Amino acid sequence: MTEQEAREIIAKFHGLYSGGLAQMRRDAGQPDITAMPPWTEVYWMGRQVVKCPMDLWVYQEIIIETLPELIVETGTSGGGSAFFFATIYDLLGLLTQRVIPGHIITVDTITYPLLCLPHSRITYLVGDSLDPEIIGTIRGRAAGRRTMLSLDSLHTHAHVAAELLAYADLTTPGCYCVVEDTGYSDDRSDGVYRGDPDWCSRAAAEFVLEHPDFEVDLSRERHLLTSNHRGWLKRAR
Repeated sequence: MTEQEAREIIAKFHGLYSGGLAQMRRDAGQPDITAMPPWTEVYWMGRQVVKCPMDLWVYQEIIIETLPELIVETGTSGGGSAFFFATIYDLLGLLTQRVIPGHIITVDTITYPLLCLPHSRITYLVGDSLDPEIIGTIRGRAAGRRTMLSLDSLHTHAHVAAELLAYADLTTPGCYCVVEDTGYSDDRSDGVYRGDPDWCSRAAAEFVLEHPDFEVDLSRERHLLTSNHRGWLKRAR
């Protein structure tokens, strides 16, 4: 088997994992409750996270390696990923027996008060991530802090391109700006974008071409399965 053939198998598995298998089950008449994509059934310490477990593993690697003081997340949803990030800091503090600085600012247009539970490391903002007031608030709180980004709100080309323009420069050199769900396009190229022109993966590809201080870190895809294909962007300077 060639590497290309292996990657095609992984891509097919990703299609099943991300929704294809669930659709097959729904088409077969199975109840919706048993026909959900596996990524919606991911839990961390009892909290639903709705991310690929491989990507959560990579996130904790990045947090431990780069120690951002602030993680800015767009797309709170049920608050699971913000909780995951916060508890990684908590666990690191317990492990090292040191006070570990680390805070998460997460923003979404919808609030889920029964899901987005209070945590001392999490600040919830309600509004559009592109609202000038929201942008100003986040930029003000990020000033002078080692910052990482996770863009996981509306996954259209236009919206993510605008988010990158609004926030990417907050990324501290050596830290990451993660463009989520780029892997749900059909793009499997190595630099030339051939995927869905309206999907966020094109915004990420264009951004890297226009901003040489950012680079795609393919080492973050070494576990082979990721929802963020070519979306792990590391700021080099």
